This record gives sequence, structure tokens and C-alpha cells, in this order.
Amino acid sequence: MTAPIILHHYEGSPYAKKVVWALTIKKLRWTSVIVSPILPRPLLQPLAHGYRRIPVLQIGSDIFIDTALIMEELERRYPEPTLFPNRNGSDKSDKGLSLAMAIWTDRYFFPTTFNLMPFGSKDPSTPKVFGSKEFIEDRTSLIGSPINIEKLSSMRPYHIDKFRSNLEWIELQLSDDREWFLDTPYPGIADIHVAFNIWFLNILQIAKEIANSKLYPRTYSWLNRFLKYIKSNEIKPEKMRGEEAIEIAKKFKPFNEGKMKVEQDPKDIRRKLGDKVIIKPDDYGKIPVKGRIVSLNDRVIGIRPHDVDKTGIEVVIWFPRAGYLIKPDNGLIGKL
Repeated sequence: MTAPIILHHYEGSPYAKKVVWALTIKKLRWTSVIVSPILPRPLLQPLAHGYRRIPVLQIGSDIFIDTALIMEELERRYPEPTLFPNRNGSDKSDKGLSLAMAIWTDRYFFPTTFNLMPFGSKDPSTPKVFGSKEFIEDRTSLIGSPINIEKLSSMRPYHIDKFRSNLEWIELQLSDDREWFLDTPYPGIADIHVAFNIWFLNILQIAKEIANSKLYPRTYSWLNRFLKYIKSNEIKPEKMRGEEAIEIAKKFKPFNEGKMKVEQDPKDIRRKLGDKVIIKPDDYGKIPVKGRIVSLNDRVIGIRPHDVDKTGIEVVIWFPRAGYLIKPDNGLIGKL
């Protein structure tokens, strides 16, 4: 029995859209579990063990978090068609650059997009969720500081300038009229990373004074071409309830079918298999997950959460090492 690809996400999640686009490019069938855009998410808790950012990918009882790692895992399990196509007319790949671009788009570009989001907006064209008190309170908890709507409004010209800089870079990259962002025969992970910020801003219908095709014709021609490609190759997901996803996790063991190799990075002298650790993002959503290391290499760490003894669901949660704090679990969780 093969475990389905299950994506836990909420409607309109920009980061989930990145994963859906990757699934589309790879022509993979997948299953959708819709969760609430705000906490609590009781049916996801037995799988994610406190990790609160969305989306979460489940394959059997292996749980993958962070979109960058999720897309790498899809590539590892299902290598063709690749998310890292070679440049046109070349046998050379820009895989390293494509992976590094996630730092630009997620850590610099998206925070600018986030600061332009219409929190508290009463505009009927804006998705209602952004105007709700519950959403603002939830995102305040997520980022770890109050969302001051008045301050965001006063800082809007500054964030517009930052967004404009990103658009200028993109327009420059596309100035030779290439079809895809890294001049590949079809869109790859680089196109996904860059497109989701502009797509999300357009969905929100804000910053139209700069985010438009008149100012950035090549950027919007590329974006429309990318979205048309996605639409023409779209695979509708199967729907699944959270309860069903939990039952699937119970049926599988981690490292299903030997696809996930347990290994110890010989270069890592600080950690070893079996160590108890606490892992949390280093930017926002700093909710720690505690567990014991079951796999470790230079880019990925897998842990068996301590709470699996309580849930009875034997999962392993996989984190990228870049962008996450990994510290020994010495009972000092409140002092991290």
C-alpha cells in the first residue's frame, strides 16, 4: 500500500500555493486536508506536535514542515519531472541558486508583502479573514509582536519602496525576454519562489500603483504565462478529513518502504542520533517541538516527538536545518 501525498493547508495560504504549484509541475496526484487559518487545529496537533505554521505535508507517518523542505522532499521521492531543470541548451543546473532563492523570497520579499496586507480592512474586495479580530490576534501570536494597523499604514511608503525594489530585480532578470525565470525549458522551483509573492499581492488587490503590468511588463507577462501553465496542468486534489489523515498515519511506520534512510552526519560533532532536542523556527512562529533525533544530515533533521507516547501515532517530523534553531532539550524550554 502506497501512502498518499497529503497537504494540510487552509484556503488562500500563499505558502501552500507554492507546494500546490510544485505538485502541478511534477504532475503528482495529491490529497487536500483543509485546516483553520487560525488556531486551534486539534486534528493536526497529533501529527505536528505544536508546530503551527502552514502548510504541513504528510506522507504516511512522515511529517514534513517548511515549504522549502517539502518541495525538496517531493523532488527526492519523485525526481521526474524535476523542479530543477537545466538551462535551455545546457547540461548545467542552477539547483544551488534555486534553493538559495527561498531565503530571498521567504525572508526578505514575503515580509514586505506581509506588511502590505490589509489587516482590519473593510473593503469588500479584500478576503474577509484579514479584517477579523481573530485573525489579527492569531497572527500577532504567530509573529510574536502586536500588529499595529496604524503603524503599518504609516510605514506603507517604506514597504512599497521595498516591494518596488524586488519588482525591479525581477524585471531585470527577465529583460532578455526569456520564458522562465532561470531560462529553463519549463518553470521550476525558482519560478515558484518568485511568483507567489506577486500572485498573493494581486489576490489581495493592494499596491496596484506599483504592482502592475504597465510598470513591469516582462514581470507580469512571465507571471501570467506561469499561472496559465499551472492552470493547464492542474490536477484537482482529492478531499480528506483530518480524522482520515490521522488514521492513515496510524497505518504506516516512518521511513516507509525504506525510502527514508536513517543516517548520521559524520561532520556533525555537536549532535548524534538519539539526542533529545528542541526545534523551532528562527524568525517567527517560534513554537518549539521536542523530540529525539532519529535522522541527521547536513541539511535535514528528523525527530520522533516525545508526545507520540501519548497520541499513539508513531510519526517522525522532518525539519530543514537552515532557518531553524536546534538546541539540546535540557528542560530549559522557557529560556531558549
